[in-house]
Order: sequence, then structure tokens, then C-alpha cells
Amino acid sequence: MSAWLETELETYERHVELETVGQAAAIRTAIRTAAMQLEPKRFLYLGCAGGNGLEALPQARVVGIDLNEKYLAVARERWGQEFLRHDLNQGLPYLGRFDLAFGALLFEYIDNLSGLIEDLSNCVDGHLLVMLLATRENAPAVAESLYRKLLEPVGREFRYLSVERFIETAAEFGFLLEAREEVSLPAGKHFVSILFKRQLA
Repeated sequence: MSAWLETELETYERHVELETVGQAAAIRTAIRTAAMQLEPKRFLYLGCAGGNGLEALPQARVVGIDLNEKYLAVARERWGQEFLRHDLNQGLPYLGRFDLAFGALLFEYIDNLSGLIEDLSNCVDGHLLVMLLATRENAPAVAESLYRKLLEPVGREFRYLSVERFIETAAEFGFLLEAREEVSLPAGKHFVSILFKRQLA
């Protein structure tokens, strides 16, 4: 049973919104930039929590997926879109085609990573944008904050991923690397933002 099921959305959101953490703002910026450049009509939000960043997609049909039903209830109230409870460690249910799929702070918690990427390869007809958390300074999984103790259980489930291996795995399922950049964060961390292109037959 994942510690995310016992973690309050308010705790998580307050932590990632801190200027000393910076993750929520980075995710909003990434979604906004992708929305402006790619103009998706159907957007798949993996590990959506409360839907951070969805203000950038007022015209798109959004499907959000998360493990925690309480998070999804808040997301539905905020955004009025389609939000589904599902454990992505069990793969991805087929929900039709999406021209943009997005996941941040999500893949690091997935045991069967190749299985999830394979499922994505069957529904992404456009782009997949992934933000992987990385560090050069051996920083802890959960940055120092007033909320760190409350988030330690989910921090124990987190694992840093090899960016190169992730790109290789994605390529095995037809995702072609289109762009890659580092997004600086406080506390000795950064996101590696990776944009893949995938075209279904």
C-alpha cells in the first residue's frame, strides 16, 4: 500500500509550492510552455494530484489519473474535467488517444516502468513530456521544509532514475527524443525535462 494514500494533498501541495522547493512552479511552467507550443486537444495527466498547471489548458479535454481518490475529488472540484483513480503500477487503462501526455514526480514511483511506457505507446499520438527529478549533490528525496517529516513515508518510496536509461526504454516503444533540458531547482536538485514524439499508425 503506497504512502501516498495516507498523505494529505494540502501537505504535499504546500511543500512543493515553497520557494525553497520550487517543484510546483516548475511543473506549471512546463505545462504552460507545452500547451502554448503544442496546443493539445486531449491531455493525459499522469499522477495529477490536485491538477497543478491545468489553468494552461482551458480548451483541452483533460484526463487525469492518480492513486489517491481524495486528491481526485479536489481536482474535479477545481477543474471540472475527467479524473480517474488508478494505480499506474498496474499499467495504464486504454482511454483513447492523446496528443500530449505529461508526468512529473511520477515515474520515480513506478516499479514496472517499461510496462507503463509500453501502455503509453499505445495511446500517445503526439508528444510525451516527462520531468524526472535529479540531483548532483546527493540531496534527500524530500527537500528540507516544515512538511518534510510528514512526507518522509513517500520519500522512502522514491528512487532516482537514470535519465539515459529512461530515454533508451522510451525509444524501445517508439518514443523519439525531441528535446531535453535541465530545470534548476533549489535544495541541490533539478528536473530533467524530456519531450518525446510518438506517432501512432
